[in-house]
Amino acid sequence: MDFLILIPIMFIFLFVSTRITRRGQEKQRELREEAISLGNNVVTSSGFFGRIVDIDGDAVTLESPSGDETVWMRSAIMSQMDIPLSIEDEEESHNTESELDSPSTGDIFPHDEESSDPSDKQGSAWK
Repeated sequence: MDFLILIPIMFIFLFVSTRITRRGQEKQRELREEAISLGNNVVTSSGFFGRIVDIDGDAVTLESPSGDETVWMRSAIMSQMDIPLSIEDEEESHNTESELDSPSTGDIFPHDEESSDPSDKQGSAWK
């Protein structure tokens, strides 16, 4: 008899949880549709920031801050968001420039004599 009482409770829980999920998905879809218009800065689900330069059906062309254009699916666009750039004051800028101008005192990756053998079949991108 107790088992018969648990069945409706389980169905009510399932109904409520799917309804909450559906509301969240609907809100995300609305944010996406509001964001997709020419000239908007957007962020994709993978974290890519870009400006929309072309929309062709489900294909959206984004321009990166460096000027490269990539094509993304409409569903990959998460929302409208400006590119987060840090504001650097003059003192930080001066310190960075002086660090770049000073000569290096040593190699960051010292060369190992054993690994410089040309017959080494295990290549590395750092060599």
